[in-house]
Parts: sequence; structure tokens; C-alpha cells
Amino acid sequence: MATEKAETDRVPITLALSTIGYLEKLVRQGTHGTSVPGVARTLIEEGIRLAIKDGLLSIRDNGRDNGKSP
Repeated sequence: MATEKAETDRVPITLALSTIGYLEKLVRQGTHGTSVPGVARTLIEEGIRLAIKDGLLSIRDNGRDNGKSP
């Protein structure tokens, strides 16, 4: 796992109530974070990194501007 701090940005997401309930249970366990947003962030980032590593996700440049500067 990387030890350096990555640049971050806040992005609102909508989750099913059942998913939020599951995240709340993980908060009580204390295994993935101490708040629902913290647990969600951990699981999302770990999942994306693993999917990229396993070749399930890849970034393709389609030549379109996504509205953000590089």
C-alpha cells in the first residue's frame, strides 16, 4: 500500500440504505475506518486499485475532454 499522500477531491455519492447499514456495521467493527465516509473511501480506493491491478479496469484516452484540466 502506498505511504505517500495522494491529492484528493470530494465527490458526493448516493448509496442504497442497505449499503449504508453495512458500512455502519464495519464502522462498529473498526476494521476499515471510524466513520461511514471513511470506510466507504477505504473500500472504494482498495477496490479500484485491485481492479486495475487485476486488469479488470483500464483507462483509455478517447480524445474527449472530461472538463478537468490535467
